[in-house]
Amino acid sequence: MAKLQENPFRFGDPVTGKHYLRRSNLSKTVTQFLTNHIHVVLIGPRRFGKTSFVLDLLSLLEGEGYTTLFVDIFGITSHKDFIQQMLRALKAKKGWLGRVLDAFPKLRPKLSTEVNQMGSHAFGLSFETASDKDVKDAIQDLLVGLQKLGSKVVVAIDEFQKVAEIDDQGWLEATLRTHMQQLKNTAFLFTGSRRGIIYDMLNNRSRPFYRSCQSLEFPSFGEELTDWVVERFEAVGIQCAPKVVHHLRKEVQQVPNYVQMVCFHLVVEGQKKITVNAVDTTLHKVVLQNGYAYQTLLNTLTSVQQRALRLAAHEGREVFSKEFREKYEISSGAALASAFRALKQKGILDEEGVKKGVVVFDDPLFALWLKIAT
Repeated sequence: MAKLQENPFRFGDPVTGKHYLRRSNLSKTVTQFLTNHIHVVLIGPRRFGKTSFVLDLLSLLEGEGYTTLFVDIFGITSHKDFIQQMLRALKAKKGWLGRVLDAFPKLRPKLSTEVNQMGSHAFGLSFETASDKDVKDAIQDLLVGLQKLGSKVVVAIDEFQKVAEIDDQGWLEATLRTHMQQLKNTAFLFTGSRRGIIYDMLNNRSRPFYRSCQSLEFPSFGEELTDWVVERFEAVGIQCAPKVVHHLRKEVQQVPNYVQMVCFHLVVEGQKKITVNAVDTTLHKVVLQNGYAYQTLLNTLTSVQQRALRLAAHEGREVFSKEFREKYEISSGAALASAFRALKQKGILDEEGVKKGVVVFDDPLFALWLKIAT
């Protein structure tokens, strides 16, 4: 049997190594801030490659003698979730957890050993029976314990805005800021996708993080992404003109994850020469594959919100025009504006909202699905 050829594209999880296109200029800028103990917040849409960038940057910093820690808090809803994610990140770095376990004078997490699917023993920590006060004490102790990780430490926290979304009257936000000031050996790198929340955290005088970090907009790729995609295709004997990649990038709103996803499927399909028509056909298939998830999401919305989304997806511009409101059976401009605000709060529409009658979807494939299926 002939050896299967490796697909040159990856999507879904953060990409690394040869599947990652390095952002050298941004890396230099962020490194300059962090090495001078200036905390950084990277702000950009989801699926734009922020996590891949951070993981690559941390690898580079470790090569320069830094100790780095990556903490993903996207799914947290409580203080217990936060400390679990911190501990999970420490556990992923061999030998680190032991260095900070003695930072828990008030609370010892419950230790457990589980056997995973591969038959290996997995170490676990549980705070299920702890009171909220004990967990808060443990969080503070753990943050103090970060100073034991080395003389030069960088802690990256992914989806930073989740800190502010916990209903604790700002306690976690304030606690994290206090320890950032006290940890002289540690710089923090945050990423976030909810622009409005993060801007308020950094620019509202009443918030703990007011003017505490250097904020940077996470940029779209330039022509280097197009060149990289063409080269990746060429490496497996597939022809693809730059104009075709430009078309794909426009269709998926410049989202790198979706560019790689469509290219992955084009390779799987055995295309030898990629055309605009081939891109559109494959993108159509990919969008429909996600149809169940999108239909489920649509079913959670009110009828007015569903109509507002269809209007935005199908018409694109001048969404408040009387003609379109009547076409999609929306009673008034106020009702449409209210629907857009609710959809923005749900994270379905981009937080910047409506600009000159144009609505931007958080997930461009959802917009494409609405065009195809509704």
